[in-house]
Amino acid sequence: MRRGWKVLLAIGFALVTMIGCLPTAWAAKTATNNVGYTVRPILPSNQMSKQISYFDLRVTPGQTQKLQILVTNTSNQSQKFRISVNQAVTNDNGVIDYSQLKPKRDSSLKVGIADVFSQDSMQTVTVPANTQKRVTVSYTMPSKKVRGIILGGIYVAQVQPNSEQASGRIMIKNAFAYAIGVSLQEGATVKPDLKLNQVVATQINARNFITANLQNFQPGLLQKLAVTARITQAGSNQTLLSQQQKQLGMAPNSNFNFGIPWGNESLKAGNYTLYLTAKSGDQQWQFVRNFTVNAPTVKRLNRHALTPTQPNYWLYLLLILLIAVLLAIIGYLIYRNRHTHDTK
Repeated sequence: MRRGWKVLLAIGFALVTMIGCLPTAWAAKTATNNVGYTVRPILPSNQMSKQISYFDLRVTPGQTQKLQILVTNTSNQSQKFRISVNQAVTNDNGVIDYSQLKPKRDSSLKVGIADVFSQDSMQTVTVPANTQKRVTVSYTMPSKKVRGIILGGIYVAQVQPNSEQASGRIMIKNAFAYAIGVSLQEGATVKPDLKLNQVVATQINARNFITANLQNFQPGLLQKLAVTARITQAGSNQTLLSQQQKQLGMAPNSNFNFGIPWGNESLKAGNYTLYLTAKSGDQQWQFVRNFTVNAPTVKRLNRHALTPTQPNYWLYLLLILLIAVLLAIIGYLIYRNRHTHDTK
């Protein structure tokens, strides 16, 4: 009898394990890695707030200044780092990004990081084991007053030699990186402002999307942005697609593509209307845009689109049936065991 119980428990455990392995939505935990180094800014006297850990500087026309960061190698071996000062842009996740070495310049950007920081700001430094090194970058503001904020970041990328060589030179690849923001401001703060550019059908990671390009055309930082979008057939009020995102951010004078997933069905040609609302603090923007998805675009995108995996409902039903049978057997054995004891 005990052996029978052990077998049933083993079967039950196996079924529960199988259920746990079925495809479901889940959140992955990111392990905290010891990267072996730290980076911090050495804040100058024109820092507007000493309570923040990035360069937030009040500057004047024509001003030249050297900025320093302290790179500390906490590992037991020498490490190499690539230092660059990059323009702040907005990536398509609605996140301000300092990692792009030569990003595409936004059409509204008049004076950017590359216009004020010297070319020798890009450098590679080696820091011996368990030591610190100060790294200096310098900028010169234009002689004419600049409106709003120039935003970028000092990007420190840990690099390591690859075992492979190409053309007699060691190939370098990034291992980990830090970004320290750099905000340069001469006058009053400028409010951000949004406009809607093109709306197109495209593909992201082999999935069909409608993307709406949003542009912050002012030299002001846009934070805690919430965007709600829906798409209808032209002339109809019935929502075909919708998407909502919160806590987005946009760098000054930047743009990004707000993506609206097409869903599980194939893309269809036709005339559509986008309704998009964006909110940040006391500012709000509303856009309505008609757009067309033509047949050649549909054919090209659908040819390469991945079909979303559909859940295997028969597998779920089979497992539920097996569990029900298992529970019935366990119930029967419990009943028979008690009945046997009662008759003795």
